[in-house]
Amino acid sequence: MEVSLLILLAAAPFGAFDVIYFHLWKFRLFERRESFKEEITHLMRGLLVPMLTLILIMGRPEGAWFWVVVGLFALDSLNSFLDVIFEPASRAPRGVPPTELAIHFVGISSMGAAWAVFMVSGWAARLQLTGLKPHTGSILPEWFFDFGYVGVAAAFLMVICEGGLCAKALTRRARLVQA
Repeated sequence: MEVSLLILLAAAPFGAFDVIYFHLWKFRLFERRESFKEEITHLMRGLLVPMLTLILIMGRPEGAWFWVVVGLFALDSLNSFLDVIFEPASRAPRGVPPTELAIHFVGISSMGAAWAVFMVSGWAARLQLTGLKPHTGSILPEWFFDFGYVGVAAAFLMVICEGGLCAKALTRRARLVQA
C-alpha cells in the first residue's frame, strides 16, 4: 500500500500545476459561468485525493478503513469521469490545450495505478480488524511521511483558496443579476 502512497505523492505536483496554472491563472475557471460544473469536479478532487492520501500516510488501512479507501478511489474515478464530460463545454470556444490534456492523462493514469496497486497489495487487509496499521518496517524513509503531511496540508489549502475564489465569483454574479 505504500507504493500507492508513493504514486499519489509523485503525481501531486502535476495536479498542483494543473490547478494553479491552468485552472486558476490562465483560464480563471472559477470566474466563468460555463465552467461551474467543471469547477465543482475540481473542488471535489481537491478534497478526495488529499483525504485518500492522508489515510494512507496515517497507516495501512484494514477492515472498514480498507473499504473507505476503495470508496474514495471510486468517488474520484466517478468525479474524473464527470470532469471529462463537462470540460468541452466549460472550455468552449478555446478548448483544452494539449499540455493540459497530457497532465490530465498523467493524473488519471496515476490514480488508476495507485488504486490497482492498493487493491492488489491490500486485498487481504479487507478481512482484518478495522484500523490503520502503523508503517513499521516501511520501504519508505520516515521523513517521507512527514513530507506527505506537508503535501496534504498544501492540497487542502489550495482547495480552500480555489473554493474561496469560486464563492467570491458566484457572489459577484448573484449581485449582478440582482442589479
